[in-house]
Amino acid sequence: MTLLCVVALICSACAAAPPAPTATAVASPVAIRSTPTPFPTNTAIPTATPAPTATPAPRQLTVWVAEPVAAQAVVADALQQAAQIAGIEVLIVPRDPDGLLLSLATDRLLGLPPPDLIWANQEGLVGLLADQSLAPLDIDLPADLLPGLRSLAGESTTVWGAPITAQDMLLLLYQPDRALPTTATDLVTAAQTARTPERAGFVQGWGAARWMAPWFYAAGGSFTTPDGSEPTLDTPAMTATLTLLRDLYRAAPRNGDSYARGQRLLAQGMAAYAIDGDWAWQTYQTISDTFQIGVAPLPAFAGAPAQPLIGGSLLMRHRAGQATTTDITALLKTLYQPEVQLRLSAALGRLPALSSLLTDTSIQSDPRRAAAAVHAASAPGLPPTPAARCAIFGVESYLYSVTIGDIALNEAPALMQREALACLRRIVQP
Repeated sequence: MTLLCVVALICSACAAAPPAPTATAVASPVAIRSTPTPFPTNTAIPTATPAPTATPAPRQLTVWVAEPVAAQAVVADALQQAAQIAGIEVLIVPRDPDGLLLSLATDRLLGLPPPDLIWANQEGLVGLLADQSLAPLDIDLPADLLPGLRSLAGESTTVWGAPITAQDMLLLLYQPDRALPTTATDLVTAAQTARTPERAGFVQGWGAARWMAPWFYAAGGSFTTPDGSEPTLDTPAMTATLTLLRDLYRAAPRNGDSYARGQRLLAQGMAAYAIDGDWAWQTYQTISDTFQIGVAPLPAFAGAPAQPLIGGSLLMRHRAGQATTTDITALLKTLYQPEVQLRLSAALGRLPALSSLLTDTSIQSDPRRAAAAVHAASAPGLPPTPAARCAIFGVESYLYSVTIGDIALNEAPALMQREALACLRRIVQP
């Protein structure tokens, strides 16, 4: 749904506490020499008392943190510590991730200054770009940044955000009494075998492109060309992926296959298998405080490892803010320190942004993060380009219909591509 909202925002154009204020360096006063006026002999020379020099108030940077409530304090603390080490004063302002653009628009109407920096996820980045609210960072990202995060952080040679955490990858969840499948074919068989009138065999988000992406990339497909400029949906990889989804759907609940219903069934032990992401854990625990489930990487498909999309939380610069490249570089120097990365990973239940940290004991001892780490190095990131968002729009225009059998498998890829190209034309029209 978030992806659709972003596309809708793009098409409409054509179609927590803020970081501590940054201390402003005060230039050393320059002594001005003048020729002294001679005093009469035997006259004492009075001692001049220098006038006190007023110290200007330090410049304060405002940082909006668009994170779920449970993550706000963790992120704010990391930013405050990084700012203190960098000698920067920051004011942290918590924001609702879903209302980020609305908050910016409201402040503009009220004549309030924009934030200097914004911490939000990849969907926030896409929305801010569509709103023309960002300025490039003009920095070099770490050499061992996860490749998928590098892809979602910018386009071409422009970096729009610095990824600090990695998240939002899909995993296989299964009841402890079920066997763990290692291939997608095994998953289909296991799910259909587990299905009974009282128990669903398999649940997931059926109409969202994120759930088809792992198989699509494993089969050799991609939502766009390598440069992110054109949708690429009408391919054999798409047909193979849709065939798999239709096979999996046969194990879905007989009396309702919505994503929310699937989560309830899994949490209550009434669904054998599911595919879901790290963001959903709190929901499961809310449904059942005794929730116990097996967690594993996604099975292989078409002879290749599954490749779920990767997401991230990024630090971005508002185009009308005061943050300089020096400020951002100073903050990132701390935020990319291994101990800070691992602390954020543990506190937020996410992965660090640096591939060199994925084998750390603290991550490998956590079943969920360890399973996600298996995919992280090869997980693709969706570039923040109009073509990528239109590709998602094209897929989701037909995905559910083809999955349940209302559209022929051999017709759907062309329909998706046509819809994506129409979306892109609407965006690029002058």
